[in-house]
Amino acid sequence: MAENKVSELPQHVLDTRYLKELAERIVPRRKSTTPSVGEEEEEEETTVEQVGYDLHDAAAYRCCACDPDQRQKLEGPEKDSDDQDGWFCTFRIIEQEYKIHVLLDQARLEIHANPSDFPKDIREEIEERFLLEYDKDFQKRSDREKICPPHSPPPPPVFPPFSFQHLPSEILVEIVLLAQASNPHTHITLSHVDASLRAFVNSTPLLWSRIDFWYPLPAVHVYLERSADTLLKVTALPPLYNNSAYHRFLEDFKRDEYYKIVQFFSALRPHRHRILSLRLRSDDLLFDVSADNDGQTIAHDFLCDGSMVRLELLDLELVSWMAEGLRVIPLSDSIKELRLRGPWTVHYMPLFSTCLKSLVVADQRASFSRILDALEAASCLTSLTFRDVFFTGIKSKEGLVLNFDHLESLSLIRVFGSAAEGLGKCIVAPNLVSYTFQHATVLHQVDEWRDINKIRLFPAPQPSVRRLDLTACDRGPSFFDLAFRTFPCITHLRIASSNLSYEHLLGAVVKPASEGEPGQMALPDLEHLTIENEFNGISGTLKLIAFSRHNGGRHGLDSMTLRGIPVDSDVAQDDIEMLESIVPNFEVEEFDQDLDVYGDPDDSASETSSIGSWASGDHEVLAAFKK
Repeated sequence: MAENKVSELPQHVLDTRYLKELAERIVPRRKSTTPSVGEEEEEEETTVEQVGYDLHDAAAYRCCACDPDQRQKLEGPEKDSDDQDGWFCTFRIIEQEYKIHVLLDQARLEIHANPSDFPKDIREEIEERFLLEYDKDFQKRSDREKICPPHSPPPPPVFPPFSFQHLPSEILVEIVLLAQASNPHTHITLSHVDASLRAFVNSTPLLWSRIDFWYPLPAVHVYLERSADTLLKVTALPPLYNNSAYHRFLEDFKRDEYYKIVQFFSALRPHRHRILSLRLRSDDLLFDVSADNDGQTIAHDFLCDGSMVRLELLDLELVSWMAEGLRVIPLSDSIKELRLRGPWTVHYMPLFSTCLKSLVVADQRASFSRILDALEAASCLTSLTFRDVFFTGIKSKEGLVLNFDHLESLSLIRVFGSAAEGLGKCIVAPNLVSYTFQHATVLHQVDEWRDINKIRLFPAPQPSVRRLDLTACDRGPSFFDLAFRTFPCITHLRIASSNLSYEHLLGAVVKPASEGEPGQMALPDLEHLTIENEFNGISGTLKLIAFSRHNGGRHGLDSMTLRGIPVDSDVAQDDIEMLESIVPNFEVEEFDQDLDVYGDPDDSASETSSIGSWASGDHEVLAAFKK
């Protein structure tokens, strides 16, 4: 009967009793292990004693009320007891180190350190029982994992060693083209990696399609050869020598540059039908560019015979026109983007057609009537930019209307207010989306100066405009009030370098309802506001703009960026904290001197930049460079 009761005990109780019995056989439990006062310290424990005492301690720690012998020692049931038997099984929270297979493994390792100290039968018994308990524990864990697999994180993916050779050639070409935007000679560096990449570079014409005047002439021939039939992007920006700042002793350098220009255009002449974009700068247009070098011809003969049938972008910077150079330029109708810099001439007129989509006119003093005649011929423009221009005879064209149904972007950079107002009266653009105005701040043209406060950028509101950029508009608040009424539906507003004060932006504050009258809101669709390079305390007005929209029951600002404005004062800091609490995307940044704060940046210079190093890669190109 007693044996049946013992067999009904939980396994962990049986294991605990076995550990007690084993410990007693190894070393009997002492009643007291601490020496009394006056007794000498006992000698250091032997390995046998250490194993025995460790097992005694572990068995005592494992004891729980599941053992009837242990329950009799308790004074009534535990507070957190099992409902069925009235006791709490502490073995359920026992640490892993007190499991029987762990304890036996520890004892086994200590015995192996001094096997001669233990009787053979005890050594063999501990070894056999350890193997048995280990197998049982392993089986339990295996069964548990089959029922509920562990949620361990998947192993990190193992990628094979990367090499450019593993990429498809189409992807590799796109990567190199992106890298060429910052370094046009990336493909030459890549060709120096190994033979396979060198073969790839040399056999991919698209990578050799950018030709620059500053390349050594033998290198230009290499580019033209390896580009095969690919369309070319050509940049020819030699230095200018006709300016009065140059000394007469520079004539020798000027002659050398002329010779280089002659050779450059002579090399390009047979390939004009492949030119996709051309940036050309010249100061007198008198160069010999004939194929056989048999006489003096003008430089823009390169443009005049109609051979550039694939040309889509033309960027001309002409400092002066000689009498021999006043000839019509009969270019193809394929030109979609045109940039003209320097003195205006009627011989530009053939460049304007309904195929033209983007126009930039810069560094010009021209008759307003001639400009309007050119614009009338390019009625399908989507982007129009005037930069550093001065118009004469604006009043003579009053009443003329130009319809630009496709125009989406209009930018007036460093343009006088009278010119901006004259263009606004003539241009009708029902689909205009973006408008940029940077007022010219220099006073060298006194006869054209007009009070900016009285300027109307357009005679009627422009509800289609969504983006408004105002720079250097350093005048009274009335200008901004008028501008906000002219562009009432903008979603993006940027103001920079305009010496703003507290009153300038009050027109964008929501006026609350009073005495039954509805509130008034200028710019109801405004979502993004950027203020740059302002030195007065305007944080209070910005707070009013944001809070009035946030509390007015309308959609508030989504973002606000303040760059280069004073925020050091305690008042400004309080305003900034309040703005951060209601504007989801709020940023305060230091003024970036490298940032173009004057409207649309002129990014044409970076398109065919010749910046880069020739000091690696293709030996044929290197040899050409050294000549």
